[in-house]
Parts: sequence; structure tokens; C-alpha cells
Amino acid sequence: MSDGARLDPDGAARVRALVALLVVQLLFGTMPVLGKLAIPGFGPDGVVLARIAGAALAFSAARVALRLPGVPREGQPRLAVCSALGVVSNQLLFMNGLARTSASHAALLTTTIPALTLLVSIAFRIEVPTARKVLGVVVAGAGAALLISSREGLAGTATVLGDCLILCNATVYSFYLVLSRPLLARYHAVPVLSGLFGWGVVLLVPWLLLTTGGALAAGLVPTPNAWVALGLLVLGPTVGSYGLNLYALRTVSPSTVAVWIYVQPLVAAALAIPVLGERPTPIFAVSAGLTFTGMWIGRAEKPA
Repeated sequence: MSDGARLDPDGAARVRALVALLVVQLLFGTMPVLGKLAIPGFGPDGVVLARIAGAALAFSAARVALRLPGVPREGQPRLAVCSALGVVSNQLLFMNGLARTSASHAALLTTTIPALTLLVSIAFRIEVPTARKVLGVVVAGAGAALLISSREGLAGTATVLGDCLILCNATVYSFYLVLSRPLLARYHAVPVLSGLFGWGVVLLVPWLLLTTGGALAAGLVPTPNAWVALGLLVLGPTVGSYGLNLYALRTVSPSTVAVWIYVQPLVAAALAIPVLGERPTPIFAVSAGLTFTGMWIGRAEKPA
């Protein structure tokens, strides 16, 4: 495919990229539900280990198959920091938060990532603050605050601690998105992803030792459904979504990719109702409206 074909906004390449983005968000939307099914059998840390190790193997195999060199030594310190933020801390916070809240809450709070990323970018002076951008962050933050402070929950599974852990996960991931930009600008994405998840395995091992082995120490016995959920979690919302996201980024802009995050909570809520028995409340609907409105306000402004 030529560069001209990739950049043609009306071409077949853009259509394929948009289809890929839809599939990515559908896969990400299944993550909270699959996680809720896998966590009872493996524990939050066990699920994280499977996701990181599985992705490390998949992306390392892709790098070897494509005959791409790894990230050189000078890029390793930043790669390790980004892995600590965007892979290890991000996933540990998400899965441990998911174990304490509902799948629908987790999916909705994750959509604050673009607004938080904008806030971090402003703090690092990568983007210039404007009234519209600040208003978008404030409105989206109000939606998250309303959801966390509400006592209604969803099917009695949402807790303040769980929601706060998910929001911390979104914050950490926002820092990762900003700090990883130089890596993605300098090196091919596949070696970067291979290195991120490779470092993730190295950094996760001490945590698992400190927590005495997670699921093994807790004596958890995975059911067949938990094994299936774990396998789907590794293949779909981890390896598949990252790979398709890279494919889409070859054609469309990052801002276009960010807009599609709106699909995630819709998919998660649709699956959580029949699979997990969750029932969205009026507070959830109002929170979703505020979050989506804030996202739209913050991203609607065209760059100067």
C-alpha cells in the first residue's frame, strides 16, 4: 500500500481503518465483562500476568517475523518507565478496581482517558490550555465524580474504592500516553510494544512475589468458564486490539482513534446486563451524559 493510498481520506484504506477501529472498541468493550468472569478463578494479579505475558510473546513473535530490530539501549530507560505506567500499573489498577466495581462503571470511567490525557498534555506544555479544553475536562470530571460518589451502584457490585482504582488507572495511562510519544515517533510500533510488554513481565514478577503469588496463594481453582474468559481476554482486548489499533493508526489520525472510545461503555453495558446481571441506574445515565459531553467539548476544538 502506498503512502498516498494510506492518506486518502476517501479511499478504501480509510474504510478498512475505521472498520478496524470499530472492532478495536468492540474488543475493548468486552474487557470488563471478561475480566469479571476470569478474576474469580485467577485473581486480579493472575489475570494481569496472563495478559502481559501473552502480549509479550505475541508482539515479540511479530517483531521476529517482521525482522524488525528491538528498541536500542538508549531508548530502554524511557521504555521501562512507560511500561511501569502504561502496562504494569495500568493493568494492576484496572483489574483490582474491576474486582471491586461493576463492569459498566469500569468501562465508563475508562472513557475519561482522553480528557485526562489532555490535562497531562497541558501540564507538560505539549498542548495550550483554552477555555473550551478546560471546560471539557471539568465536565467530564464531573461525570466521573458523580458516578464515584453515587451510592446506587449497579446490581450492588460498584464500590467507591473500585471506582477510584479505575480512575487511577485512567490517570496513570494518560501519563503513559504522553511520555510514550517520543518512543513511537522514533521507533517502529511493533518493537516498542514488544519492549513494553517484555519490561512488563520483568517489572510484574517482584510484585507477584510481594503479594505471595496471587491466585496460587489464595487457593483459587479456575473453572472452565474462567479459563475461556482468560483466553479471550488475552487474544481479544489485549493482542487483537493493540494490533488492529496500530493498523488503524497507519491511516487515520490519533484524534480519530480517540473518538471511538465512546463505543466501549456501550458494549460493556450491553454485555453486562445479560451476562453479569448488571442494571444501569439513572445516576449512571447522567454520569455517562456528562462524561461524553465533556469529551466532545474538549475534542471539538480544531487546532490553530
